Amino acid sequence: MPVKSKLKASPPPKPEARKSLEINVEYEKRAKDLLRAMLKETENDYEALAEKLNAMGIEISARGLENKISRGGFSAAFLLQCREALNLPPLA
Repeated sequence: MPVKSKLKASPPPKPEARKSLEINVEYEKRAKDLLRAMLKETENDYEALAEKLNAMGIEISARGLENKISRGGFSAAFLLQCREALNLPPLA
């Protein structure tokens, strides 16, 4: 009886980081632009927003906040927390 050899299947494609997908890059840029506009609208800077977030119980330094915003990969919850800290009306 002949022995059947198994054909080696090609390995699955390497997963691509969501951050590198073009559509995500676009929306992350829009999110950070929105947050920066909120800061400008309320005449606050990173340090003032960091202080307000800390008062709400969200521990972050001004430098950490600046880095988080420049990366643009923050959650919707964080964006809403920033709106609240800046005394902006809720979105819904």
